[in-house]
Amino acid sequence: MSPRLATAAALMALTGVIHVGMGGPEVYHPLLAATPDPVLTLYLALLWHFVTAFFALGALAFLWVAREPAGRGPVAVATAALMLAMGALFFGFGIVHLGEVWTAPQWLIAAAIAALALWPTRRPA
Repeated sequence: MSPRLATAAALMALTGVIHVGMGGPEVYHPLLAATPDPVLTLYLALLWHFVTAFFALGALAFLWVAREPAGRGPVAVATAALMLAMGALFFGFGIVHLGEVWTAPQWLIAAAIAALALWPTRRPA
């Protein structure tokens, strides 16, 4: 078992729990209440739940590659790339729209998870 990838899996799962537990009442429910258009409500719900599924499946992917060395390369890199993309979006949109990155610091956890997944493993001498 790779402790580094198991940690990435745990952080991904924790991020999903925070997304649902804190983000639901603070972001998702107010957005639903502020959006009277049923089509926009549909897309908001789909996107919100897609992100929830992404965190769950990402955690499972990292847990799998933590246990199965054969799949580490491609699966870990692909999942880490998605986390890097998410982090870049949070960072970039924070800069462009708010002029700062601390209102939505999710880029930090995304970067940490990606770093854990992409950090090179030691090769036996």
